[in-house]
Amino acid sequence: MYGDYRMARSLQEVKESVKRFGECVSRELPVRKVLLYGSYAKGSARIDSDIDVAVFVDYPDHKQRLKLAAKLFHFAGDIDINIEPKCFFWDEYNNCIQGSILSEILNSALEIT
Repeated sequence: MYGDYRMARSLQEVKESVKRFGECVSRELPVRKVLLYGSYAKGSARIDSDIDVAVFVDYPDHKQRLKLAAKLFHFAGDIDINIEPKCFFWDEYNNCIQGSILSEILNSALEIT
């Protein structure tokens, strides 16, 4: 009858979760950068919003993307089940093509680490 008026988590809470996530991942993977993007970075998060995180790893073998992504999801589940990590390679960051999905992420992202 009445709408759900609960609010999304604060940006500070989300940043703290993402920072812990980045620290955890960095213990096992060569992380160069962790960015918060999506609704929390844009200030439009709702109660049901996930936490979009781009993780840039300095890893030479791009064929390992699925294995790396699985590790990221494992770490995310240990920290905050709402974190939705996306794996990128450091050379993709350095060679970002304007108009690509990655460039859209970078345009609105908040740097965490």
